[in-house]
Amino acid sequence: MIYLEMSRDPAHGGGSWSFPNCVWAPTEKDGGGSWPFWSKVGGMREGDLVLHLRGVTPHADFVGFSTVAGNGFETEKRPPDPGDWAFAKKFYRADLTDFTPFHAPVNLDAIFKLRRDQLETYFDMNKGRGSKKLNLFYVRQAGRLQCLNGAYLSDVDSELFTALFDEPSPIHGIPNPATPSSVETGWQLALVKARIGQSNFAEQVKDLYGGVCCFPGCGISDRRFLVGSHIARWCDNEALRGELGNGLCLCLLHDKAFEIGLFTLDEHYRIFVNPREAKRPSPVLEDLRQQAGMQIRLSKIHPLDGALLEHWIRIDVTPMEPDLAVSTSASGV
Repeated sequence: MIYLEMSRDPAHGGGSWSFPNCVWAPTEKDGGGSWPFWSKVGGMREGDLVLHLRGVTPHADFVGFSTVAGNGFETEKRPPDPGDWAFAKKFYRADLTDFTPFHAPVNLDAIFKLRRDQLETYFDMNKGRGSKKLNLFYVRQAGRLQCLNGAYLSDVDSELFTALFDEPSPIHGIPNPATPSSVETGWQLALVKARIGQSNFAEQVKDLYGGVCCFPGCGISDRRFLVGSHIARWCDNEALRGELGNGLCLCLLHDKAFEIGLFTLDEHYRIFVNPREAKRPSPVLEDLRQQAGMQIRLSKIHPLDGALLEHWIRIDVTPMEPDLAVSTSASGV
């Protein structure tokens, strides 16, 4: 998931609660009741991305992005300086890591003025989603765009990111005060956009496989423990990015085993255990060996042959028919 943190308070809690150490919010409003822009903090997951929008318009800027270091949680511990939220007895908190400041901050007021058509179009589209609409950080009021008061942590998808930052771009030599003012910032935003694409891909792959790990005999269906695995890695093959045939829905264990090359799939989508790993004593490898030769649970889109070939090359194996593999291993070849 991609989130946008909007804060007008430079300290925002102070100490280890201050920017960019974490995002936090009260669990209830003063007087009771939840607020969706606060409760999102509790639902954050390790690896999610956070864009940071800080300051007060006309001096509010997108200043960088961070990665969520651990799942969001509730706590009775308090920030040193809770400010307007001193009334709260409990808080949501999610720790952050790897804050990356933009080479040149991107001014929100300029974006609102020069990207107005794109942002209004997105606003109307999102409104039409009904119960599935995202919580946005901005509203259209009195014929103008402005930040929604209290929208501390909001949603960002690829369409909103495009409406905010894409076209024209300084990467293509077209200067525009509504887009990044340096090539470095442009590349940083391109990295964030790629992360959004990876997140969307993962959710689509999970849906494609019905939200169940496709490894034979594995019934894990809790989406928090599922991954949209790339067969050919995202960084290795740009042409296959977003191709659902380059994805497998795997649980965390089988995703890791596939990533490090403990097993692959043969041309008939059956489990093939890496011969270099096959005899090592390990409960994980024992699980893999028991399912060797079994076909994965297929979706309506089968794994791409080209993607599988890239995986074979990367982990340096040549899958063989199960009977042949057994006889070859027995002969010591």
